[in-house]
Amino acid sequence: MKRKIGLVLASGLALLVAGCAGQSTSGGSAAPGSAAPTESTARNFNLSVKCPGVHYLKKKGWSDQQIMQQESIEEQDIPACEQWVQAQPKGYVPPPPAGTPVAAKAPSTGGAPAPTQQ
Repeated sequence: MKRKIGLVLASGLALLVAGCAGQSTSGGSAAPGSAAPTESTARNFNLSVKCPGVHYLKKKGWSDQQIMQQESIEEQDIPACEQWVQAQPKGYVPPPPAGTPVAAKAPSTGGAPAPTQQ
């Protein structure tokens, strides 16, 4: 069983690396103004992924230096993350990255039966 799980994980990693390699572009062929939207999108995605963790660590009393080391972010990202977290609605969960398949949740049939009115 462990061998099968390892094989599946290794195969998934290989597919992920192959997919990422196919999407890369060389620096010389891009138009001069085309790099900014990609960098902005990547930064927004990174903030949406890292900001909940930064906010949590701030609430736990970690110093900015500890947070920067733990989350691999720059100093100016910490206030940006705090603003980002404040702007999100309660219970917000960031969407998955583009290209990630999203499985629809099937209604669960297990668990406690529905209450009946009497």
